Amino acid sequence: MRHFNLKKDDYILSFWVQGVSVFVTDIHREAYKKLEALFIIDHGMFKQYFTKKAFERALNTGLEFYSDEKAFDNYQRDLSDFCDKFEIFFEHNIKRQSTLSEENVLKFFEYTKTLCGDYTLMNFESTDRAFAEQEKNSVLKKNLVKAAKFKDKVRTLMNTVLFEYDGYSSRFFQILGKQFDFSLSMFENMTQGEILDLFRGIKPDEAKISKRQEAFAESFDAEEPFEGEDAEIILKEFRDEYTDNDIIKGQIASQGKAIGKVKIIPVDYGDLGRIGAEIHAMEQGDILVAETTAPELIMACKKAGAIVTDIGGLMSHAAIVSRELGIPCIVGTKIATKILKDGDMVEVDANTGIVKIISK
Repeated sequence: MRHFNLKKDDYILSFWVQGVSVFVTDIHREAYKKLEALFIIDHGMFKQYFTKKAFERALNTGLEFYSDEKAFDNYQRDLSDFCDKFEIFFEHNIKRQSTLSEENVLKFFEYTKTLCGDYTLMNFESTDRAFAEQEKNSVLKKNLVKAAKFKDKVRTLMNTVLFEYDGYSSRFFQILGKQFDFSLSMFENMTQGEILDLFRGIKPDEAKISKRQEAFAESFDAEEPFEGEDAEIILKEFRDEYTDNDIIKGQIASQGKAIGKVKIIPVDYGDLGRIGAEIHAMEQGDILVAETTAPELIMACKKAGAIVTDIGGLMSHAAIVSRELGIPCIVGTKIATKILKDGDMVEVDANTGIVKIISK
């Protein structure tokens, strides 16, 4: 058993969703190193933590970045160019190939890590302090408006690269699967290092890989992932306990008040089709409750009388869309999807940041 000292009090929970693969987790471990990230998979639930010190640094760095008159324009130009280059690389060096060289596998990893890492400048850890200060600084306000529009473009490409059924990673794994006689589901829960080992004739332990969605953890400063008993110790330390509560509090992202029936839409990146089915079942005026919201939930947002999320900041997708639609929104409640159930009647008071259960 390995010795480690990971304490929940040192971290802030920044994101959680269902159905994130070990491969995506491994990519993010490197992409998010500057945020001193810890990633956990606990029976299919993916959780992303930052150290509190790194989170505070990111807030200040983001404020400085968005206060610069030219920094965001340069970033947007460079990242747009990079996205175009990534698409060209994938089209010619991955998609059209029947086998892949180790060199192109490495390049695919680097492109993906750079995309995910650069995107962090539009996440809440980089934008929340800037958003809070924007009324004092016209440059901040202008840059945040640009970021709100640009964010969805990059996030859409990230979804295509990492999560879509016929996206980049899916095609990448299909080719490697035939090349090395390995199943797609195995690749999804392998690390970059294990994939590269295949080129040296080293195959990973399939039994161990098949259990990773039950208990798995990766830290920015650990060379190897935590699995089995080691992972269980970390999971136990970082699990949250929730007590039933008629009042839920969060951060005000868009003011207003609404009363309606709860519709919970799980964000499951292992089954994006499930999101579509849940949105279809949603009725106009329902209160959308989700762990987080992303571009794939836009139709649900348009149906919603209000939006409530567990995770997210003032420049999260839910916050941006709710302000555009003029509907109440409360983000960062941490517990809304744990406490609320489909059909609960609630009052969302986004003037005070409180969600109150009227009846269950």
